[in-house]
Amino acid sequence: MTVILRAGFGRAEITPQLGLPMAGYLARTGGAQGVHDELQAHAAVFEQGPQRAALLNLDLLEVPEEICQKIRGRAEAALGIPGDHLFICATHTHSGPALSKKFGFDGQESTIERIVSGSVLALEKAQARLGEVQVKRGAAAVPGVAKNRRTLEETPDPVVQTVGFYAAGELVGCLVNFGLHPTVLGAENLEYTADYPGFLRRAVEGQHPQCCTLMLTGAAGNINIGYSADASALGEQIDFRTFAKAEEVGTSLAHAALAALREGVVCTRPFLRVLTDKVPLPLKELPTAAELRSSLAELQERKGAFPPESPEAKELSIGEVYLTMLLASLEDYRAEGQRELPVPLQALALGEIVLVGIPGEPFAELGRAIKEGWDAVQVLVVGYANGYFGYFPTWEAFQEGGYEAETSVFHPRAPQVLTAEARRLIEQISKL
Repeated sequence: MTVILRAGFGRAEITPQLGLPMAGYLARTGGAQGVHDELQAHAAVFEQGPQRAALLNLDLLEVPEEICQKIRGRAEAALGIPGDHLFICATHTHSGPALSKKFGFDGQESTIERIVSGSVLALEKAQARLGEVQVKRGAAAVPGVAKNRRTLEETPDPVVQTVGFYAAGELVGCLVNFGLHPTVLGAENLEYTADYPGFLRRAVEGQHPQCCTLMLTGAAGNINIGYSADASALGEQIDFRTFAKAEEVGTSLAHAALAALREGVVCTRPFLRVLTDKVPLPLKELPTAAELRSSLAELQERKGAFPPESPEAKELSIGEVYLTMLLASLEDYRAEGQRELPVPLQALALGEIVLVGIPGEPFAELGRAIKEGWDAVQVLVVGYANGYFGYFPTWEAFQEGGYEAETSVFHPRAPQVLTAEARRLIEQISKL
């Protein structure tokens, strides 16, 4: 039997005012000076019988748990969708507003309200457009677009996954899932932009004008278009990090996703399910905030003894970034003195398609370990979902060190626990 769900899609702008600090790069100086393309909330509402669930995709670096809670509360009151049936994720653009202290956010209520109200408006539009849809799914390899930023070799997971929703033969909604940091634009960019996800959406809409596209960034913790994370963190300008490159990346992924849909499989298992869980993950032995501040002050004093452009100053600057990010994470996650940190996991099943949300940045290898090996379902690993708790590197990356491992608060075995718990949730939701 062909799967028939009711689905509706909507979008709304969430671009805040100019002049605010921007998220993503400690090396960025100055607030937002312009808008290249509007930041948006894209929403999908699904219904089958009495069951309803929603998916919300925001052009932000992260969606902190506190903002998730505000959106859920407002959406439940306005739409009647249970808060735990709302799956919220960020595209992870590094050219949106700062929402955490490490990037200069001061708790400005107008920024939060703009995001919350825009999110609810997108959901309201989606719910108003509910109608019967046919669902198709597909996947295709897209080589040459994404690289492991630690080795600059090809990503271990070059596969774009896509889900299409058709009404009367027209593509009205689309989910695109790919593991690639939306960091084509660097710290020198001071314009709000969705980065390549915005170009991807416009490329899809160019072929399907009625389509609302949600770009679900996957396991991208160690994946970008091919440059060092340390160089980016220090604000080094790289000549291929341009809007033209962002358009090239977004367009390539859009064309691959649409081609995969054309060759895709019609979904035949008519059910809608949502599961949520809190998983305690072990923390590494962390210094106190006071100890980190002391180490930072000592490092900055040492750095001041060298010329700014010297190799010694550069090496110390990298260490300064690591300590600054770790201190911010310790405070943001309230992890000081803790041995474990409970993190939310969520799974949303649309027939034989399962989305599993990870609240942070899993490495591509972990994404593959979660999504591969399932016979009955196609799994989309969605990062930056329902909160943000930093990096989830592989065991090997923890041993090697580097930006992601040094700034993560988690013990090296935490990603193994995360992978096992995510697979357990997938198995559970597939059998309900």
